[in-house]
Amino acid sequence: MKVDWDHLRFFLVLARAKTLTNAARLMEVEHSTVARRIQALENTLGTQLFKREAKGYELTAEGLALVPRVEQMEQSFIQIDKRHDPLQGRVRIGAPKGFGMAFLARLLAEFSQHYPSLTIDLIPVPKTIKLSHREADIVISIDRPKSGPYIITRLSNYCLKLYGSQSYLQQNPPIRQLEDLKQHRFVDYIDDLVYSSALYSLERLPLQVTACFRSNSILAQQIAVSTGAGLAILPRFLVHDKPDLQEVLGDQVSFTHTFWMLTLVDLQHEPKIKLVWDFLRKQADVQQALLMGT
Repeated sequence: MKVDWDHLRFFLVLARAKTLTNAARLMEVEHSTVARRIQALENTLGTQLFKREAKGYELTAEGLALVPRVEQMEQSFIQIDKRHDPLQGRVRIGAPKGFGMAFLARLLAEFSQHYPSLTIDLIPVPKTIKLSHREADIVISIDRPKSGPYIITRLSNYCLKLYGSQSYLQQNPPIRQLEDLKQHRFVDYIDDLVYSSALYSLERLPLQVTACFRSNSILAQQIAVSTGAGLAILPRFLVHDKPDLQEVLGDQVSFTHTFWMLTLVDLQHEPKIKLVWDFLRKQADVQQALLMGT
């Protein structure tokens, strides 16, 4: 009995993705193609591999028994195919702009020096990178996806506090309590262009303040604060090496957000993806003091 490897690949993707729609997106084909491949494989093997449930496709006992055998074949192909060598190829990482430029860029640049045949693409942009559109292999996001064919982990929490430049604080009324903030100018996001509600930190203050300078780039906000445009709530990792910026009101104005890291289910077993994934997780652990400002 001769079994088509392509049929087995579709079987493995559907087993992980659970639905025809997700499997089709991962394989970049129509969902009817996935169904046809699975039907052909079941006909060849003479057994039912999936049962249709309300939540999607669930493996039968025969399907469950087949998975480890096909995964073993997959690993053999990966080792034979040099394009999947963890030391070669490309890994594209999407991340929020500030985190990507202020935190990841240096770490990934140093990491890439140890793997000269591996190309690292870092995409730091002020928007959500979509894995489903294949815009990146690994995405770091401040929003946790509610559903999808993703492997998701909490990368790290990070702390945000209120900052102002030394010159601004010297030239404006002293700030001893929250009420004093009403006398000050602020730097913030452009509210109708914010891509995530998690970025609305200024609105969480227990009093109303007005922004005189706005930008959807957190780096532009940091520059504006350093220039003396006003006060802003900024991530600790963005200002740790900016001695001209001073923390204002300490823990009275403090927020904790979370970075989530995700990749597509069918990419998690690629050695080069796992290599970068594990590196980022380790660095997030090592750099906790920087991210949390402790």
